[in-house]
Amino acid sequence: MFRFSRLYKVLGYLYFCSYEVVSRYLTPAGALLLGLFFFPYRELLNYPPPERLRVALERLGGAYVKIGQLLSTRVDLLPGEYIKELEKLQDRVPPQPLEELLQHYPEIGEAFLQIDEEPIGSGSVAQVHRALLKNGREVALKIIRPKAEELIKRDISILKTLVSLFSFFPAVREFRVPQIVSEFERMLLNELDLTAEAAYMELFRKFSREEPSLYVPEVIWELSSLRYLTTEFVRGEKLSSELFKNFSEEERRELAEKFVHIVNRTVFELGVFHGDLHPGNIFLLEDGRFAFVDFGIVGRLSPDTLTEFFFFSVGVMNRDPELIVSSLKRIGAVGEEVNENLLKREVLIFLDKYYNRPLSQIDAEKLFYEELSVARRFRVVLPEELVTLMKTIAHTESIARIIYPDFRLPPVLKPYLKKIAPKTVASAVRRKGVRMAMDYGELLSRLPTVVKSKLKEEERTESLVPFWSASVLGFSLLLAFSPKLLLVYLPSLYLFKKLARK
Repeated sequence: MFRFSRLYKVLGYLYFCSYEVVSRYLTPAGALLLGLFFFPYRELLNYPPPERLRVALERLGGAYVKIGQLLSTRVDLLPGEYIKELEKLQDRVPPQPLEELLQHYPEIGEAFLQIDEEPIGSGSVAQVHRALLKNGREVALKIIRPKAEELIKRDISILKTLVSLFSFFPAVREFRVPQIVSEFERMLLNELDLTAEAAYMELFRKFSREEPSLYVPEVIWELSSLRYLTTEFVRGEKLSSELFKNFSEEERRELAEKFVHIVNRTVFELGVFHGDLHPGNIFLLEDGRFAFVDFGIVGRLSPDTLTEFFFFSVGVMNRDPELIVSSLKRIGAVGEEVNENLLKREVLIFLDKYYNRPLSQIDAEKLFYEELSVARRFRVVLPEELVTLMKTIAHTESIARIIYPDFRLPPVLKPYLKKIAPKTVASAVRRKGVRMAMDYGELLSRLPTVVKSKLKEEERTESLVPFWSASVLGFSLLLAFSPKLLLVYLPSLYLFKKLARK
């Protein structure tokens, strides 16, 4: 009964979120009549469509807020105004009493000297508390809510039911909605595994030893598990425009470039990037380093996809539609039905809007959203990790502008791409060379067997030529002189041929 009630609620919100589309199919009168069935949710029509979607997801709560946050990264699926509205989604739900959490995880209470009752962060999946170890060290304790997995699986199950109900719509197939829902399910369930988050934090922490501008909190492994994570407590200032008011213009510019340099290095050199970089997850420490926290969403690209993104970025910077489209093809984003010549022309028209401007006047975030609107028109659906990466790169400029308002990404990114180009290309050639060598090695190892098999097949064919000649001659003679004997002759031929094969 509860599942049906939840399904009805989700359907009601979905109906009024897509009310304008439904009106085109059913006529306004038909849409109004059908809307009576979902009357309790009609108030959504008081909001403009982008805001309506955000409000609906907030009211559905649970996994739907998380799905909305993930959708805000899918700029290849939704227009810019929807993306910007979904970015306002805050996963803030009333905290679960600490006492209830400790009852579910009794070992936590025994391991800490003190845990603050009020969390410093509370979401639908987990909440974070400041705590003290028995040696007095200050730490951050992230705890998964006991029923989080059950609620996520319930909401995803309802979402899959809805997708199957509306699978007859062409857009559901064109935008590969079932696959995207499966991606969301995987990402949401991954957030329940805090050992994965801890492992990524350790990876970034090792990288920070090579990058002096980055700091990553230490993981307290002995007090971490699948469902709770203990890390060093970071004391720093969250990024805001107020924070940098007393800095000189030169200091602000240097800090902005330092921040962008960190992000570029994690993407193109480490191959792993923080997938939820917003000012709340970045602290400025007293010594001028940037501390990154909350690694619940981390993007990792395969070396081949990362190489293609590099070529895609170079193509954008150098106004090369051929390089852009070929990169998209190699990662499987351009389907067979897409007219490549039209896509290249559209990309070129789009790039012409920006190419003749000075780099310092190009807004990378605006360019990014317009770029993806072209992709949406041509049904180009990018891998989820790649979209998250592209958005991270674009948002890097927005965060850098909090530090230094006149900052622009292209003048910093273009020289960096030139700098890493030789290493990136050499790495791609080396991988392809190794892959080719392995393929040829396998072919050479199989060659004797294949040749032997072919020779045997030819020998068998040649040895049967006299047999078939004699058979045809015998068939002709019997047909002419004694047709009745054919009833014995034909089965005999069949048996002889079977025995010859053995």
